[in-house]
Amino acid sequence: MAVSEVLREGARRLEALAVAGAGDESARLWARLTGQTVGEVWLRRDGDAGPELRERFLTAVERWAGGEPAAYATGRAGFRTLELETDRRALIPRPETEGLVEHVLDWGRRREPAGDWGAALDVGTGTGCIALSLAVEGRFGRVVATDVSADALALARGNAALVAPPLPVEFRRGSLFEPVAGESFDVIVSNPPYVTGGEFKRLDVGVRCYEPRGALVSGEDGLEHIRGLLEGAGTHLAAHGLLALEVDCTRAEAAAALARRAGWREVRLEPDVFGRLRYLLTTKELER
Repeated sequence: MAVSEVLREGARRLEALAVAGAGDESARLWARLTGQTVGEVWLRRDGDAGPELRERFLTAVERWAGGEPAAYATGRAGFRTLELETDRRALIPRPETEGLVEHVLDWGRRREPAGDWGAALDVGTGTGCIALSLAVEGRFGRVVATDVSADALALARGNAALVAPPLPVEFRRGSLFEPVAGESFDVIVSNPPYVTGGEFKRLDVGVRCYEPRGALVSGEDGLEHIRGLLEGAGTHLAAHGLLALEVDCTRAEAAAALARRAGWREVRLEPDVFGRLRYLLTTKELER
């Protein structure tokens, strides 16, 4: 069966479920499933879809129309240069987090334009998107990724096998800095949970009902994990190293205040692609 026929079948099913713009949505789901752009889908629409891919696509159509996020329905998510497997074991990678990676890469380029950038630690790796991007795009000599969830780590290891980065990523299980006791890194980066329980109840149903609560909720004030990172990073960050955290834009100033109270002398907040304060960055050592 040609791709164009499968796309029409997907559109018919979406129309039957009263989905607006069924044809466009069908093409977008096929593009996500196959790792193509929508333009590439139309250029290749006369090609053979194959029975296995057709069934995967039609299953994804039904799941997406039922409210499941497209990344979970198709099992695929793009992140920077990577195509990753994605399911309910970990948070779906967001465009905002791509910006966090860019800040780390910018730091490395400025600090050591031609040489080795040292060691990087990704705390709470989820799908592995941050750690794998650093291993692919950066010039680190070592990348370690941790997560408290064994399921998330299994997904991240699968993505590492899929991406096959030139620098192998070390995966370890544990909370915050427990898996790296006694070790030091030139970069510590994290996209931690940062919403409150009350906020979680008001999130979009596609997030609230499908994405792991533990990857989103961080105590009563939404700052529990950030507080732990700020208090623990000093003993694991090398001199002049970078601490880079993604934070909730509504609590960015509160997070910066926590950093200063924890002893970080130079703290700055940077906006994401939508102009919202999203990244907390500091490169100074803690005051002793």
